[in-house]
Amino acid sequence: MRERGSLPRISAAILLIATVAALSAPVLESPTEKGDLVRMVQAELKKEAKVKEIRSGEWSPNLTDQEKETLFAIAMDTLDWCVAGRKGTFDKGAYVLTDKLKVPMATFVTLKIGGRLRGCIGSLAPAAPRYESVHPNPLNAAINHYRIPPVKPEELKKLEVHISILSPIVDIASIDAFKIGEHGIIMRKGMNRAVYLPEVAVEQKWTVEQTLSSLSQKAGLSADAWREGVSFQVFSSVVLEK
Repeated sequence: MRERGSLPRISAAILLIATVAALSAPVLESPTEKGDLVRMVQAELKKEAKVKEIRSGEWSPNLTDQEKETLFAIAMDTLDWCVAGRKGTFDKGAYVLTDKLKVPMATFVTLKIGGRLRGCIGSLAPAAPRYESVHPNPLNAAINHYRIPPVKPEELKKLEVHISILSPIVDIASIDAFKIGEHGIIMRKGMNRAVYLPEVAVEQKWTVEQTLSSLSQKAGLSADAWREGVSFQVFSSVVLEK
């Protein structure tokens, strides 16, 4: 048995060869059977695929490939565990935990299916080590999201999982310092607050003004509330995904 977070032993080439052979076999006559097999193999290939790092700016947590694999394994195992009913105790001690993974860091986990949002939860304060910070986020995104229905067991294999690791947050004196695509942004006005990760404005193809108007509404304010009496903070992020 391999340790969690270590590299898998079955190669993608072997899985692809097996799939082609199985799809050609006469025993799989129906489109449903062949479709089920393709989806199963796609899920396995997704597990094996190398974790990619996408930077919004120049900042990076400088994790090794193995450390990225470990964080992703924690997120994926947490999803399997919580959607299945949280049976038993989730053992974070079963993973290879390096010193870098024990550094306090703020993280978010975003879940999508076919590009459609299925949950996004995280923390802005680096209150827990990286590996501990990642664990509750997929759990809360999948089953405790206040705006989105819980993820169903049959959706697990379809989920696209994105882990965002946040840089230190900095105050900005003017909104002119906010750069679309490079910065995530936090807006505060009185007791109201809202945040967007760096990729949100890019995915929505928003301008700065459109981003701020949407952010104001997300905070429960009017669309033009960002124009006065507000404070802004920005941050960069690194997204881990497969």
